[in-house]
Amino acid sequence: MAFVRVGQFKSLPDQADKLRLIYEAEAIPAIRAATGNVSAVLMQQHQDREAFMAITVWDTAEDAERYDRSGQAAAMVDKIRFSFAEPPSLTTYEAFGVPRRN
Repeated sequence: MAFVRVGQFKSLPDQADKLRLIYEAEAIPAIRAATGNVSAVLMQQHQDREAFMAITVWDTAEDAERYDRSGQAAAMVDKIRFSFAEPPSLTTYEAFGVPRRN
């Protein structure tokens, strides 16, 4: 089964576009290049344009933890921290039905 991390955060009203551009240009390619990453997306809510969810899917929890330990996750958060209206939250899930990569 796959392992999923969901980060939720709100941006300052005038920083949502900048946050999205940085995350899309820098974080997503770096996460997708990490060993064991299956997918990485950033979602911006339609009803509240300052509300975001960053979802990463990993082959295993160990792959996600290795990425965390590498310091890359913290470095990406530091690049967008200026835009946070409040502290982000992180939840993790086991995901079923995700095709295994060979």
